[in-house]
Amino acid sequence: MRTYTSLFTRFPDQNKAEVFAHFHWKSHEGETWQAPFAHLAELAAPEPWGFGGGDTHKSRDYPILTNYLNHTFLRVQAQDKINYSPDKRRSCFNTGLQTKEGNDIYATFYWSDMAVALNRTDWVWHGFYPAHSDKLREFEPLPDIATYIDDPSSLVFDDRYEFEIDKRHILEDNRERLPLILQDNLILALSALDGAVSMLQSRLRRDCMLATPHWYNNQVQLLMPLCITRTDTPDTVLVAERDDERRKYIVKTILTPQMAYINARVLRVLHRPWLQGIPMQQVDAPLESVLNPLNRVSQ
Repeated sequence: MRTYTSLFTRFPDQNKAEVFAHFHWKSHEGETWQAPFAHLAELAAPEPWGFGGGDTHKSRDYPILTNYLNHTFLRVQAQDKINYSPDKRRSCFNTGLQTKEGNDIYATFYWSDMAVALNRTDWVWHGFYPAHSDKLREFEPLPDIATYIDDPSSLVFDDRYEFEIDKRHILEDNRERLPLILQDNLILALSALDGAVSMLQSRLRRDCMLATPHWYNNQVQLLMPLCITRTDTPDTVLVAERDDERRKYIVKTILTPQMAYINARVLRVLHRPWLQGIPMQQVDAPLESVLNPLNRVSQ
């Protein structure tokens, strides 16, 4: 089987041979590209999948859900956890999500005979179904969820390790992810960064679970909230890579809190207070365009 680089089309001119499936919607009935993901959000146990606020199932997009689903697909593909029907014309994988009743939810697809001729994806999305659905009969035994963790210790911050921070990269290349008041004053930003990191280290010694794991580049990294202008809500988030040989956490970049939430959800449902407190009212345009290029793809 071919190896795909994404589950669905992520940008308009993406090579269709790299994309696993086409997710269709009924534009003549007023549906948008969000329709398949809205259906999954309705089927799954309630969770904030977008940044629209209020009833998230009716928000204007699903950046958290689409990112989660794409990464889940890439992982089950790598772990050979996609099941096929006996005739190999239908496929299925475990989304890792469950219904409110605790039933696993599966994504199903059918093979497209016109893929090459029409420059389309090899597969077409069929639907999302709970484990008890007859639609899944031909995929028994049903596929397992994606797994990520080989070393449980990578999930927890070790306060015996020191920090090594690439401050130049953070202050010069990720300036737009800092509070607005610091973006035009690098001297002030450096001083504020040092103070916030010192406070973070003190907090981590008292609560190692403040660091939240996320999955990037086939490894676990830790997301650590950095409070610069407020003590109760993070302004930005450090991304720390554990280096056991040097006994250090290497920090090369920072994320906005919204980016951190989206990335961290790939591994697990989020319960950390600082992540739960992230404002869900909006997400800036650059982040939206990166995570949801589907909204620019006409079908």
